[in-house]
Amino acid sequence: MAIIDLDIKIKQAVKTWRERNYEGASPVTKRLLEFWFKEEHILTDASRFEFWKCQREAIEALIYIYEICKYHSLYDLARGLGVSIPVDPTKDLWPKYCFKMATGSGKTWVMTMVIVWQYFNKIFGINNGVRYSSHFLLLAPNIIVLDRLEEAFGDNRVFREFPFIPTEWQADFDFQFIKQSEVIPRTARGILHLTNIQQLYERDVEGAVNPLDEALGPKPKREEEAIYDSLRTVLSSYNDLMVLNDEAHHVHSDDLEWNKVIAHLDSTLKERNGNGLMMQSDFTATPKDLQGNLFPHIIYDYPLAEAIKDKIVKRPRIGEIENVPESLSKDFVKKNRLQIDTGIEILKEFQKEFKDTGKKPILFIMADVTRNADKVGEYFKRHGYEGKVLVIHTDTKGVITKKDLEKARKAAREIDSPENPYEIIVSVMMLKEGWDVRNVCVIVPLRAFDSPVLPEQTLGRGLRRIAPQDDTWEEKLIVIDHPRFRQLWQAEIAKGELIVDFTTAKRAYEPSNLVMVNPEKIQFDIEIPVVEGGLTRTVPNLTELDITRLPARPFKFTEIKLPKVRYRERDLIEQKIVREKILAFDYTENFSLYLSYICKAITSKTGASSIFVELVPKVKEYIENYLFDEKVDGEKLDVTKKLNYIPIREKLVEIFSKEINTLSRKEETVTLQRYFKLSETQPLHTSEPVTKVRKTVFEALPYSRRSVFEKEFMNYLDEKDDVKAFTKGLPRHPLHIPYYNQEGYLRYYLPDFVVKEESAMYLVETKGMEGAEVPIKDKETLRWCENVQKLSGKHWKYLKVKPQDLETYRSHGFRTLAAGTEIRR
Repeated sequence: MAIIDLDIKIKQAVKTWRERNYEGASPVTKRLLEFWFKEEHILTDASRFEFWKCQREAIEALIYIYEICKYHSLYDLARGLGVSIPVDPTKDLWPKYCFKMATGSGKTWVMTMVIVWQYFNKIFGINNGVRYSSHFLLLAPNIIVLDRLEEAFGDNRVFREFPFIPTEWQADFDFQFIKQSEVIPRTARGILHLTNIQQLYERDVEGAVNPLDEALGPKPKREEEAIYDSLRTVLSSYNDLMVLNDEAHHVHSDDLEWNKVIAHLDSTLKERNGNGLMMQSDFTATPKDLQGNLFPHIIYDYPLAEAIKDKIVKRPRIGEIENVPESLSKDFVKKNRLQIDTGIEILKEFQKEFKDTGKKPILFIMADVTRNADKVGEYFKRHGYEGKVLVIHTDTKGVITKKDLEKARKAAREIDSPENPYEIIVSVMMLKEGWDVRNVCVIVPLRAFDSPVLPEQTLGRGLRRIAPQDDTWEEKLIVIDHPRFRQLWQAEIAKGELIVDFTTAKRAYEPSNLVMVNPEKIQFDIEIPVVEGGLTRTVPNLTELDITRLPARPFKFTEIKLPKVRYRERDLIEQKIVREKILAFDYTENFSLYLSYICKAITSKTGASSIFVELVPKVKEYIENYLFDEKVDGEKLDVTKKLNYIPIREKLVEIFSKEINTLSRKEETVTLQRYFKLSETQPLHTSEPVTKVRKTVFEALPYSRRSVFEKEFMNYLDEKDDVKAFTKGLPRHPLHIPYYNQEGYLRYYLPDFVVKEESAMYLVETKGMEGAEVPIKDKETLRWCENVQKLSGKHWKYLKVKPQDLETYRSHGFRTLAAGTEIRR
């Protein structure tokens, strides 16, 4: 209960902190948070990327606890938040934080944000009383999880392909990935070591003497022993080592060897460097010790029920077998044949749905013991699945046997590849993590009535989404189960841990809608210009900041009232007031300190922490020569006192932030790279309704179930003779128009429709947008049309069509509607 209270209190505190614009965060941290969560991101395949709410809340919780509150022990954390947590002082020796996040909720992305946050604060020399790291150890429990992590972090792939690093800092990201057995020079400023935990386990008992070794000399070390010694030596040489544990429930399992390794690293570091581990971050869906107790250091909880509700993972649907006859056979396959065959039928339905999409559905059969898994595998081979079924054997602890390990690793890496022959996986209930691959769409658990296997263990094999960034497609995970197990599911639902839909096995499968090109409608293809350049963000060049062009003399010096001081801190020895505070502002009569406060506020708001040193003299010059209706000397006491006036502070931050944001916006020459044909669009699934229309290259187009007007507009376009072709704007169309919103963050606008008419092309907005960003979007969309028109020689225009406009022009041709709704400068 106390751990739940801790999670609730942290979430409440973080929410308030977020609303206060991350008050107290370092300029580096603030820039990263704003880049990740306030700017929009486009990937290289033209799809939009957005971090999930749970990923944002997780990293915010860690930053708030570690950097803002400076709770670097469980004792400080519990005391600071007023929560009673059992704390063992013999184990509370280094900062330790746990993230309880449902399978499939993107823990790897949170790990990546943790690394980037730590690295840039460290290399930019942030000095706020907090230790940061540029050296990381990422630990995996087994080889298959290790492979998955290497796929993400190897060759810095995750940092390069996804928006973790602001554009203006990419040149500063000097980072090296080293896998367990690699002995290579460490040349980068930041290093990530990835290994499975077994590489760091003790090999021999220290001090043990072998009489044969005494006589003949010590035997040469085996390769893995040399690696073990080398890796431990390297890790112990860092004075800022941070440990990240994936599937961290293993830390407190088995004989606690994992925990011993981390404790040994901490004690060794303290002996050699004076500082122990910088931090330990644990990531797992099930953070429980051997007694079933939750880890006490959980700072963020994102349960499976919430992940399902947020559409972060597939939505489970339990398809119950109806009218199941009691089988008298003792043969495992015969007794369960109805469930097995039902699973096959649903797999075939998914295969038909996915046929032209490049996606590959997988059926996962979970047997009770290995011998029965073999029997099920043989059954499939006799019924047309020879070479298409993979049987994975495990030991009693759920670890894949050495005999099956290599083919299991290969299948886990390549299971979604069309070249991979496997369509069915058969294993036992106890199969440990690493086999939660995203292509599993159907699960058939074949367990005894008294089986202790819980629903989450069953679902864990298939919760990860096939298309995690596509929020228009609600993916389903179908579990074919016996009605007698319903009470197991109901028990989890009653705890609030799970959300599932119950239906009959026959109704479990419901196809989603598919948006795909119809080759017979190629005459309605449209070419969309793909341009580069335009608005980007860069590190501002302060030599271009002209103080004389800033707002002059916004205040009259004689009219400024001295602020009231709320409290004072006095040096007890010299009896001098060293710090006074008014509201959220630090009051100071020291002009140099005042400049430091103001410049930190400006760089924090703009994310341009690297310009601090150059900014200080600029702010000083402006204050002394242009802020008031007379020139002043900032070092004079009466001047410094007046500078603490809140409107003055706010005005200085506003003026300089606006100018720096302007300098950060780099406008590059726009060039036409290529044309994207709509017929190149890959098939995509959607849970939104679709409508069949004639004048589009697609078989059907989606529309928002919240906007029937979109469907009406498509029908209108289909009817008009002067419309040659059209399309709805789809997520992967490379038509993203960049603009900076009123807060200075980079965003992208995707028009609702593209319409081809004989004399011109049109971008059409039908949502009736309102708000402060609308004029900015309009301006940049018109600029895009002008640039493309110059580069392509074709006319491009921008329309806004509202429901009342369609009523007015319904009986007229499209060209008439366009003339009445065109947006012009």
